[in-house]
Amino acid sequence: MARWASFIDSKRAGNPVLLLDTGDFCREKKSATDDLEYPYFFEGMKLMRYDAAGVAVNEIRFGRTQLMKAAADYGLPLVSTNIIDRRGEGTAGAKWIIKEIGGRKTVFGRRGALRVGIFSVVLPGFIHAIDPLIPKYYTVPDPKSAALEAVAELRAQGCGLIVALSFQGWDNSLEFARSTPGVDIVINGKRSHEGTHGEWADSTFVVDTGVGRVSFTEIEIAFREGGRSIRAADVGGAVRAAKERADLADLEKRYQKELEDRKKGL
Repeated sequence: MARWASFIDSKRAGNPVLLLDTGDFCREKKSATDDLEYPYFFEGMKLMRYDAAGVAVNEIRFGRTQLMKAAADYGLPLVSTNIIDRRGEGTAGAKWIIKEIGGRKTVFGRRGALRVGIFSVVLPGFIHAIDPLIPKYYTVPDPKSAALEAVAELRAQGCGLIVALSFQGWDNSLEFARSTPGVDIVINGKRSHEGTHGEWADSTFVVDTGVGRVSFTEIEIAFREGGRSIRAADVGGAVRAAKERADLADLEKRYQKELEDRKKGL
């Protein structure tokens, strides 16, 4: 994460940037020391200033109470449009997030900024497969229906660009893009490609983000008179070559030390 942060800072220095995660950032517990990772990882997300993080399979496995506490403690910008708690506690995160980027600040507010709407949908079968008891606690409506509601509301609130975080798998994300008008970019979180891959599905640009912790996807949008261009690139090599940011490097060292101390005590 120390190199991620340094690379992202270099991009923020010259351009408006949104930092997004499609979900599954919580790791399924596999050992007695895994619980140590979460506070450090969440602190890292806070220091990197994520703009939106989708809720997917491992976040539901992590547990709503723990997830909501982490969101409150670390300011995690969780977004979840179609995972609804049957206990009357709403979605597992904000229904959608609106960010203003670019433009310039004035005494009257930001001028010339682009309003970007971000929402997140998950394939119901992925959530239902977690545990037989999941339907007792959560209902997961059809992603397309949830998306149409999100698009209508986000456009009504003046969003000029709408991004869907789609934890559905590549083929389903392509079909979702074709059948959901009004979405500009779909970012698939259930990866199928080894590296970053992007293609157009009618008027929507669909991006697969590649292998986790190896690929690092950059989506660049250029606005020109009369139109815009969108491209996606895998910048994993540049990220790995970046200098470590000091505060994140220190965080990683503290995690490694605590992990080693814990293992000695086991």
